[in-house]
Amino acid sequence: MDVNLYPISIAMDYNLPLLDPSLFPNINNRLLLEKLNYDTEKLKINHDRMITNLNLEQSTIYNEVLTSVNNNDERLFFVYGHGGTEKTYLYETILSRLRSEWLIILVVASSGICSLLLSGGRIVHSRFKISIEIDKNSTCDIKKGTQLAALKRETFLIIWDETPMNHRHCFEAVDRTLRDILENNSIENDKFFGEKLYYLVEILDKYCRWL
Repeated sequence: MDVNLYPISIAMDYNLPLLDPSLFPNINNRLLLEKLNYDTEKLKINHDRMITNLNLEQSTIYNEVLTSVNNNDERLFFVYGHGGTEKTYLYETILSRLRSEWLIILVVASSGICSLLLSGGRIVHSRFKISIEIDKNSTCDIKKGTQLAALKRETFLIIWDETPMNHRHCFEAVDRTLRDILENNSIENDKFFGEKLYYLVEILDKYCRWL
C-alpha cells in the first residue's frame, strides 16, 4: 500500500484508523520510495525463471551471496570475468531475489553505459556524489539528515560494477562518508550501515591497497 495515497478524508469516510506518521519516518523520502517501487510478484517470477539458467560458477556465487545475506555474515565478493561471461545476468538474478523481499539494493557502475545495463543502476559518482577531482582525504557530498543520507542508511547491499575502473580514493571517500553519516568512526566495527550491508571494511582496505 502506498501511504501517500491514503488521505485523511477517506479514513474518516469509512471510519478507518489514521496512519501514525511516526511509523513511517521516511514517508516523504522520494529516493527511498523509488527504491521500493518494484512489482515483487513479477520479480519473484523472473527470479524463478532466471535461477534455472545459472551455470555452475554463477550458482556458486549466487549461493555464497544469499547465504551471507541470510546468515548476516559480512562479506565482500569480487566477481571477475571477461566480457560475455554473463556477470550482468548473475547480478540481475541476485537483484530479483533480494528486491522481491523488499530489500533496498543500490547498483552502481563506473560508466553510464554499464549502469544502464543493470536495473536501477546509476553512475557511482552520481549515486555517491563523488567529486571528479579526488584525493586521499576526499569525502562524498552527502550531508547528514538529507534524503540521500537516509537512503544510504537503509541500504541492504551495494553492487558496484566495474570496480577496477575506479581509483582507490573513490572507495575510501565512500567509506569515510558512510562512517560520518552513521557516526561510526570505530576501526573495530567493520560494517557499513550497521548490520545491513555485507561489506567488510578490512577487506575493502586491502582491496584499495591492491588498486
